Amino acid sequence: MKFLAKGHRGKVYTYKSTVDGKEVCVKELNPETKAGNVVHNEARFLKLVNEQKIGPKLLKEENNKVIMEFIQGERILDFFERAEKEGIVKVIMESLEQARSLDKLGINKYELTNPFKHIIIRNEKPVMIDFERCRKVKNPKNVTQLVQFLTSGKTNHILKDKKIDLNKEELRNLARKYKDKYEEKLFEELKEEVNP
Repeated sequence: MKFLAKGHRGKVYTYKSTVDGKEVCVKELNPETKAGNVVHNEARFLKLVNEQKIGPKLLKEENNKVIMEFIQGERILDFFERAEKEGIVKVIMESLEQARSLDKLGINKYELTNPFKHIIIRNEKPVMIDFERCRKVKNPKNVTQLVQFLTSGKTNHILKDKKIDLNKEELRNLARKYKDKYEEKLFEELKEEVNP
């Protein structure tokens, strides 16, 4: 196994599967953490979101480890800096759709205000990773968190350079209205503001 990263809660390794030769990601509990349910939480939520075609494919959970598909690609801001306008808009729209699906499931992902490490772009498609901190909540905020990210200083500056000029105030206003009712109509209005 090849060591990839160490976080507060877990350690991540990759290896090539002996079955099909594809690269696999293994996340195990960091022995120094006090958050004991990290591995089970990741597996539980991956199973739920995989049904909506979100996240890396869960392969199995065993011995305090979760084994999943390894997602290779670019971090979202790196992609924004490199890609053309059309590809960026497509990724934004698909990310919003995934965030909407999480909202409908009542799952809050928590990292979407700053998803630099949590959305990987593979073949011009966004893949959300790291579901260990997810929670089932009454009022999920995935879409509104993503809007905050898109309208924040650094992201907004990159998007303007790519001729994607988002109306920050209008988008945040629509996100607030959406958060109150979660209506499909309000979500469609929000998408229309991003991609008129």
